[in-house]
Amino acid sequence: MACNPRREYFNSLAPRWDELSAAGDAQAVAERFVAESVTFPARRILDAGCGTGILLATLRRSAPHAQIVEFDLAESMLLCHRGRDAGSLVDYVCGDALHPPFAPGAFDVVLCFGVLPHLAPIEAALRELLACLRPGGLLSIGHAMGSAELNAFHATLDPVVAGDRLPKADELASMLRSLGAIVVRAEEAPDRYFVQARSPS
Repeated sequence: MACNPRREYFNSLAPRWDELSAAGDAQAVAERFVAESVTFPARRILDAGCGTGILLATLRRSAPHAQIVEFDLAESMLLCHRGRDAGSLVDYVCGDALHPPFAPGAFDVVLCFGVLPHLAPIEAALRELLACLRPGGLLSIGHAMGSAELNAFHATLDPVVAGDRLPKADELASMLRSLGAIVVRAEEAPDRYFVQARSPS
């Protein structure tokens, strides 16, 4: 892949990522996110921007027969992730969410947890993620804090990601509607962000 500053930034953090992302109740938020996102039998699930796999154990319990694709821009994140025994129904794919290497309509569920601000431009990333869904498939976007809190936190980080901003939930919902998606939920609080939309049938 060509040089990508975001990819290099997250590659450099991969060995410490689990420690850095373990603050607060991030795991509990991740478990709730999966419970609210996998609400029907799903054959194929895309975990977009999976990092080192905070969602995977919960996904395997919630959808034990689903084929899960763990997808991330940073190959070092995936290498750390693959060291765990995830089972035969998990694939690991390195790539850019702006150019996902998947057939249109390949997934029943697309998850995007803790990563959306880094998928800039966001509207283009959303268009690509929605295209990965089968008709009626479900896209869920979540974070362990609200947009104001997350944007303030990002502003303290490396310049590569300091400007990566999360729109307010209602703004993201409007963006999804403009792309033809059917918004199911759009909620946020200081300790939670959850937007969910269906691909048109």
